[in-house]
Amino acid sequence: MKNIFKLLGIGTILLFSFYYTEKFSNIVINNSSLVKEINNNKNEYNIEAVSAVIDDEYIIPGLNGYAVNVLKSYNNMKFLDNFNSNYLEYDIVKPNISLENNKNKIVKYGNIKKNSVALIIKDNIDILNYSKEKNIKITRLIDHNTFEKNSNYEQINYDYVEYNKVENMLNNINKNKNICYVDSYIEEVCKNDKYLITDSLKLNNYNLASIKDKIKGGYIIFINDNVSLVDYKLLLKQIYYQSLSIIPVSELISEER
Repeated sequence: MKNIFKLLGIGTILLFSFYYTEKFSNIVINNSSLVKEINNNKNEYNIEAVSAVIDDEYIIPGLNGYAVNVLKSYNNMKFLDNFNSNYLEYDIVKPNISLENNKNKIVKYGNIKKNSVALIIKDNIDILNYSKEKNIKITRLIDHNTFEKNSNYEQINYDYVEYNKVENMLNNINKNKNICYVDSYIEEVCKNDKYLITDSLKLNNYNLASIKDKIKGGYIIFINDNVSLVDYKLLLKQIYYQSLSIIPVSELISEER
């Protein structure tokens, strides 16, 4: 019995020893000149989150923010014993209103701050091949026949007959972006917890002149199957003229910066 009490006593002493050692270490760290300097400068490097904007059934995704993690930043800089912003570490700050909590809403526009657009193609083979050749980061609507295991572009399930089959195909290569392009054909078979998207503009074989000046950052542009390669190249020229990048839909709607 004495040995049990002795062991309990030793354990209690060790527990309090660890507690007070850690507490003392935290006091020393928090009072160091380097930590004070990080705290004095962190607001300059913090980036505020941007909340998503909801308008009836639609949503424009927000953007994550970043807050300086003082302790991790201190551990990175302590060998320098001097403040250096290149060694700052950040924690992600989620938007107060986020797409992640509003997946029942439809994304018609990505966040304009990304200064990018997304191009969606279905079965326009000339444009598809040209995009592959030029490594343009398009997004393609696919079915079980057009799925490509080793594609260099993003693929979205658009097979309203064999929807589950295509889901499995995308899951097997770990490239299912869980995005559903909403229209009268596919909306009914979209499964829960998908990101719902639609286009901001449609390019067809006669309307390039009327839409090209409307393009803005954040736009999702659907390229109709009847669009000529000539018009597609003119569309690209307009996009690049506006200093916009072309990125996959999943990146455009993501709240990552």
